Amino acid sequence: MYYLKRKIKAASLKGKIKTEGLEAKIKNKKVKKLTIVDKKLKNNYAIKQMDKNLKKVYDSIFKFLTSDDDSENGIKICLGEIEKCKSILFNKYKNELQIKKYQEYIAKIAITEEEFKTKYREREYYRDLIEKMYKQINNDVEFDERRGKGR
Repeated sequence: MYYLKRKIKAASLKGKIKTEGLEAKIKNKKVKKLTIVDKKLKNNYAIKQMDKNLKKVYDSIFKFLTSDDDSENGIKICLGEIEKCKSILFNKYKNELQIKKYQEYIAKIAITEEEFKTKYREREYYRDLIEKMYKQINNDVEFDERRGKGR
């Protein structure tokens, strides 16, 4: 039997405990880590954390696609966020989530990655198409100006 002995400002646990569970970091001054042992609570915590990670991925993709930034850094950041989310799912929450939720998150990540790549390719294609049209228009205008001045 283990009991929690509370002193004036601190609490300590008497006895040796070896628990296996999901470690959670808490934004509390007194408690740094918390180990979740209950299966339902682990599942709920993992769902909450994965939703938070996916929201972060969606925000970074949205910012990149709505900006005029065409640099390689933006693409790498978005793909890096997707890979980070994927690795967190595989390494940290695979055993904690129910199978149905786990498969759902795998599908969401895969769809997000494919849609991002597709949208980026479309954006590149339309940008190149517009550049070609402007070059063609400028060439036609220059040709017409040269043609009208000659005699």
